[in-house]
Amino acid sequence: MKGDLTLYLGDIVRQLRMEYKLSVIELAKRVQVSEAYILNLENGKIPNPSFFKMVKIAQELDMDVFEMGDLYIDPEWIRLMDEARRLGLSREDVRNFLQHQHMTYGIK
Repeated sequence: MKGDLTLYLGDIVRQLRMEYKLSVIELAKRVQVSEAYILNLENGKIPNPSFFKMVKIAQELDMDVFEMGDLYIDPEWIRLMDEARRLGLSREDVRNFLQHQHMTYGIK
């Protein structure tokens, strides 16, 4: 079942990338990952993608990270996102926090 969900996520990423007329190379450069990472993600070969990488991909493709949670993220990430909602954090709050962590600590 997990593989099916991963493939579904890859299909969404591929579809949106193509709608935005982005090549694999261009999307990879924008989110600072390898071309192989994008291809493997799109082909369902990454069973548990990095949350931080998915946030970058989601931002580039105007995807909603909160709504994608059930598609691929392990249960701990889903619990953390649910907790953020309960605390009243907006999507923008979460994005700002993640960008701050990335800039401050170099988290990728």
